[in-house]
Amino acid sequence: MNEQHYCMYLRKSRKDQEAEAHGAGETLANHEKELSALAARMNIKVDRIYREIVSGDTIAARPGMQQLLQDIENGLWDGVLVTEIERLGRGATIDQGIISQVFSLSGCKIITLNKTYDPNDEFDEEYFEYGLFQSRREYKAITRRQQRGTIQALTDGKWVYNKPPYGYRIVKLQQEKGYKLEIIPDQAEIIKLIYDSYSEKRMGYGAIGEMLQNMNVDTDSRSWSASCIQAILKNPVYCGYVKRGQRGCKKTTVNGQLKVSRPREQEYQTWPGLHDAIISQEQFDKVQKMFESHDKHPLGMHLEVKNALAGLVYCKKCGHKLTRRPYSKGNANALLMCPNKHCDNIAGDQITMTDKTISILKDYLAAMESNYIPDDTTSDLRLNVLQRSNDELLAQIKEENAKLNRAYDLVEQNIYSPEEFLQRSTFLKNEIASLEDRLVQNESDLEHERNLLSKRENFIPKLKNALDIFYTVSPAEQNLLLMDLIERIDYLKETRSRKGPKDNFELFIQLKMPIEPVK
Repeated sequence: MNEQHYCMYLRKSRKDQEAEAHGAGETLANHEKELSALAARMNIKVDRIYREIVSGDTIAARPGMQQLLQDIENGLWDGVLVTEIERLGRGATIDQGIISQVFSLSGCKIITLNKTYDPNDEFDEEYFEYGLFQSRREYKAITRRQQRGTIQALTDGKWVYNKPPYGYRIVKLQQEKGYKLEIIPDQAEIIKLIYDSYSEKRMGYGAIGEMLQNMNVDTDSRSWSASCIQAILKNPVYCGYVKRGQRGCKKTTVNGQLKVSRPREQEYQTWPGLHDAIISQEQFDKVQKMFESHDKHPLGMHLEVKNALAGLVYCKKCGHKLTRRPYSKGNANALLMCPNKHCDNIAGDQITMTDKTISILKDYLAAMESNYIPDDTTSDLRLNVLQRSNDELLAQIKEENAKLNRAYDLVEQNIYSPEEFLQRSTFLKNEIASLEDRLVQNESDLEHERNLLSKRENFIPKLKNALDIFYTVSPAEQNLLLMDLIERIDYLKETRSRKGPKDNFELFIQLKMPIEPVK
């Protein structure tokens, strides 16, 4: 008879960590003691122990489980000791399938405190798969409760995260459960300085970070990087809100493979917080408007905007962004020129280029007011179709979930066998997953259509107002107006004009409008 080889798998879950925080004993040590006693009773020698402490429940987030499965596939183990089936996995259906398949194909036994599962036994195999499924169901229920609790706390304005943002400390609420933020005065002054430097002095992220480093400002274990400054400027916590869901994961299925992406856009919900604001709502909104205007290249320290077209004009020939070259002789205007020394695109007069841009925008406005008819009917129809589709998908999902719940009742009443239940529940879960994928895509299309409609409705009044006030404001304010209207301008000049007209160049303007402005 061949010698049998056994291992032990120990995993500490989030629930275990919470229990330990409330005075329970150390989980891994307790489980090891229990399983060691079991091994002794069964006369089993444990050759290796796999230990891991992870918050993730997918195989991808558990290197210990990955190694265990690989070793089982390589034939190292005849059996695995684990306190309960749930310790092996509560991940998605695909993860459960991988775990089940590895044990089934290898013939490796699963030995728990209550039962030994032999994958070569059809009945044991079914109950093992059923146990994995039940653990997943329980995990999702726990997760939903935790999420509901988190959202309720946020709705009440409480702070639910482990780390506070710079400028605040976490304090416990008096006479009720939960925590809130409290201002740290000296750090709050730094937050104000960051917002003032960006919104009033138009300093860039890097310039602000450099300024803070030169001031030897305590980073509170943070680095004053450009990304750190940007995150502070976009955080609604500083104007008195708590938030949830920044850059959440978007899951899609492509060619049968699960793809997880993190959209660059910040998508989050906000609620009024219990904490005091450091920044006024007005200043915060101003900063967000500057972001929305695609002002991607704010100025460095000690500089001011002298060019209304700053950051907008590109060379038509080589694609480089034009730079401003002031003239020192006489009263000549500054030039906008291509910085590429190998490019033969001729520099143009800044003032003339600005005037021509405004002239083209006036032509666009006249054409849009006379020729462009907002396609409200088509937009409304598409919105209605998408909304009806959403409602139908939600109803279908509700119906399929009801069927799944009935399946649970039937197996508990012994009407369904474990095999019948697994077959039925797998089918229903796949149906629900497919419907949810369609709903996610539908919601994305609906939001896109709403944004398009909003932009169409707002663009013409925005353009008209900018043209009315353009020559009454400073170059910096002119630049903000144009940034809000124009995606980019491509410039081309092939003939010099030392003594001729200065406007012998072409401008190709791309507006921030989701439709063609001129027909």
